Amino acid sequence: GNSGGVGGASGEGASGGAAMKGSSVVGASSTGAADPISGVSGGSSGETVPSFRSFSTSVNHSMGGIENVDSIILIYDLDRDETFFRLENHWLPLIERCYNGELPVIVAGNKMDLFLPSSTAGVTDEQVLARSRQQIVSLMQRFRFIRQCIKCSAKNLLRVDEVFLKAQQAVLYPFTPLYDLDVGRLSEDCQRAFTRIFRMYDRDHDGLLSHSELDRFQHETFHVPVYERDLTGWKKVVTRNNPNEEVVRDGKFTVAGFLAIFDVFISQNRLDVPWQALRKFGYDDNLSLHVPESVYRGPEDASWSLTPSA
Repeated sequence: GNSGGVGGASGEGASGGAAMKGSSVVGASSTGAADPISGVSGGSSGETVPSFRSFSTSVNHSMGGIENVDSIILIYDLDRDETFFRLENHWLPLIERCYNGELPVIVAGNKMDLFLPSSTAGVTDEQVLARSRQQIVSLMQRFRFIRQCIKCSAKNLLRVDEVFLKAQQAVLYPFTPLYDLDVGRLSEDCQRAFTRIFRMYDRDHDGLLSHSELDRFQHETFHVPVYERDLTGWKKVVTRNNPNEEVVRDGKFTVAGFLAIFDVFISQNRLDVPWQALRKFGYDDNLSLHVPESVYRGPEDASWSLTPSA
């Protein structure tokens, strides 16, 4: 697996990301909702953790007290089904109603160390795990603002850091501007932005990106080269994923093929990769392009200027 970009870019923090106001941790009582916070902030690593606030079922019919947050972590007890149903039937509908489905949510199943599937009488471990997976899939299909579901153990500090990392990434690398869930593909704004970038690197104007053109994009965007083995792998992946589209022609990537590469990263929840590229080329979190004032004015002796709408 590549670590980022088309070949092997680091994908490390993109500039221009949104400033974190903080995250709220919400869970039913007795789920250990506050434990992950103390588990992270009380660690010996000395790292600074963004502000997190904890709420329990005492917050009933409104999100009062949970203002000025960028994301929410919902916690349920893996060993108590009623806490999952409470999350599904109370917290998620409440968040959807109060935030119009626009606030990203991370769902964390806590007490992984106590979760024993075999404790369910008359049901095999495989059946319990399959039912658990189906519950999560159904939940994410119903509430599309859920960005990820993670099992963790606050007691053993197992994957706790990942929970908070995903909450931060959901804000730094927003999903909604990139992808249209209703049609199951990149949003029109995202397609338009990457098509513009494609044309910037199509030096010979043949409507295709060659190895050298893609390598130049990779170098200038992710600061690493792209290797032949990477290109061969990507051609196989995008061709397999898009059997009805011409994604590769004469061994080069078409616009559809270039877009398909970023579609793969998004489907793998590697939103940092497309956002690093988009911010490199002047796009903000709403995919609006920042155009320098000098472009509007033109040269000092010019008799023309562009309007913002142009």
